[in-house]
Amino acid sequence: MLSHQTAKNAMRPTTYKHQAVQNLPVRSVRIDDAFWSPKLRIVRDVTAYDVLTKFESDGAMQNFDFVADGAEDGYHCGEPWFDGLIYETIRGLSDLLAVHDDEELNRRVDAVIAKIVRAQDAVGDGYLNTYTLLDRPEQRWGENGGNLRWQHDIYNAGCLVEAGVHHYKATGKTALLEAAVKMANHMSDRMGPPPKHNLVPAHSLPEEALLKLYQLAVDEPELSRVLPAPFEASRYLELAEFWIRNRGHHEGRQSHGEYAQDHLPVLQQEEAVGHAVRATLLYTGITALYLATGETAYLERAQKLWDNIAYQKSHVTGGVGAVHEEEKFGGGYELPDDGYLETCAGVGMGFFSWHLYLATGEGRYIDRLETILYNIVLAGRSMNGRKYFYENPLASHGGHHRWEWHSCPCCPPMILKLLPELGSYIYAYDGSGAFVNLYVASETELKIGEVAVRLRQETEYPWKGAVGIAVSPEREAAFALRLRIPEWCGTYAIRVNGKPVSCEVDRGYAVLSRTWSPEDRVVLDLDMPVDLIEAHPNVTTHADRAAIRRGPLLYCLESVDNEKYDKGVARYAREALDPAVRAGRKLPASPEFQTFYDPDFFDGAVTIRTEDDRGRPLVAIPYPYWNNRSRGAMDIWLAYDHPKTGTGWENKLYRKIPLG
Repeated sequence: MLSHQTAKNAMRPTTYKHQAVQNLPVRSVRIDDAFWSPKLRIVRDVTAYDVLTKFESDGAMQNFDFVADGAEDGYHCGEPWFDGLIYETIRGLSDLLAVHDDEELNRRVDAVIAKIVRAQDAVGDGYLNTYTLLDRPEQRWGENGGNLRWQHDIYNAGCLVEAGVHHYKATGKTALLEAAVKMANHMSDRMGPPPKHNLVPAHSLPEEALLKLYQLAVDEPELSRVLPAPFEASRYLELAEFWIRNRGHHEGRQSHGEYAQDHLPVLQQEEAVGHAVRATLLYTGITALYLATGETAYLERAQKLWDNIAYQKSHVTGGVGAVHEEEKFGGGYELPDDGYLETCAGVGMGFFSWHLYLATGEGRYIDRLETILYNIVLAGRSMNGRKYFYENPLASHGGHHRWEWHSCPCCPPMILKLLPELGSYIYAYDGSGAFVNLYVASETELKIGEVAVRLRQETEYPWKGAVGIAVSPEREAAFALRLRIPEWCGTYAIRVNGKPVSCEVDRGYAVLSRTWSPEDRVVLDLDMPVDLIEAHPNVTTHADRAAIRRGPLLYCLESVDNEKYDKGVARYAREALDPAVRAGRKLPASPEFQTFYDPDFFDGAVTIRTEDDRGRPLVAIPYPYWNNRSRGAMDIWLAYDHPKTGTGWENKLYRKIPLG
């Protein structure tokens, strides 16, 4: 049984020593938001069960039974990384359980954990990877002629560790945490400097996972009296740092190459290359290592790599990983409309951006996280919660659709990992005050110094730019309230208790420093016009083109709304990417936009109407809503002639086109 104090500590988020700002536990934020609440409800009530059921139908859970029972006729169902996907699913479901008491979901998660524990106990030494055990029993960790890049031994182990930490923090239960600690101890015994083996992950994620376990051991050393296995923080930190530092050092092992960011030592890597999911998860781990140790070389490298992605290798939706071959980053400014843009890579970039925010307190990292949340992550699942995108292109002939399930269903677990954590991203704090990062109707309480402060947001964001924030300290107190001014916003106004105020903007936040009284009220008005966006001149695929953006959302044209205005309906649907067709749907020099809120457009949405240069109507819808009503064509970038300049692009890949 857990002590009362240990159970209380289980509610704490992972918080590292060298964070510039402090994060909140997901359960401390109550979301009641017209935009997000219906979507989070679908995740909780539909997607969570959908993913579990489909993994069961795939036979993935049966792999653990085959290992546990030592079945001679056992075989492995699915891909080698299915263990990891199940663990990632448990991580996401744990964050759901941290907020919502769902007895049925809790029971089903416990049943899966029981299978995992039984299989690990049958192996006996802490190791568990069902693919290797059932298919290549003599090739653990890819040794003896094995292939770690294919087998995913370390990746799966890292996912287990991460799931164990999250499940314990959400529920106070230790069964999965015990399995995670046994696995981490087994890896710590085997991997590291000589005489240990030089083994590093061929798919990143384990780096951050071991750091989460390290921080748990630092925060709750009393767990060592509860867990049957040794629970030593230093071992987990040493292993995570070895995995990161030994990239590019191939003595005694096979190189995983540029594909897995193993071509050079991490601190010598100048640009983001290779498999985009692996890359963004590695960079997240590098940032987490800085947060744990304070070694600035890691932070500087992480920022350099983030800048390379953000200002040369990101699509306008926030998607990353342009190249279909090896699901990888392309060269600088290589951003085709049919780019790969895997949902998992977008989620990885979201985690990377969040960790850099914790390290620096800079709003630009939340800007990126917001773009990814509202576009890539929401586009990655259908509105009914049962279908998923692997790829998120910016244009489609009509042949790209969400699937009900996939032979490599890695994206649904990643969506389940990010969306349930939304509450923990909305607010943060430091010694001088509070940060409002995301504009979501919600309520929380945090402590600034010795004063408890309640914050409550009311807003219809992203459809409207007005945000009301009730600031309620338990007594009068002086502190700063920082409101993020999104990078897309050119004009805004702030009122405190009905009176206009001006304030400095620091690192992307408007800073309101004052003595606050209970029930003070702040109103932030973000001007939210329809904007046309252009790409950097080096992005040749977007020359003479513009994208429509309003607030944090990108908009697209679907053939279901627009093909009826074309003479050649079939031709438009077939050849939406054909330059001649695009030229036929060209925007005028000074387009006029009308916005309409439609409460019946799924759970409500603002659509945009305008005309092309021949006076024909155009209808644009928010990008994440596409492919929910029809199986037709879609396009984000529209033909548009406008004056161009090669200056003023510092730290910009996309910018607003001045109109009028």
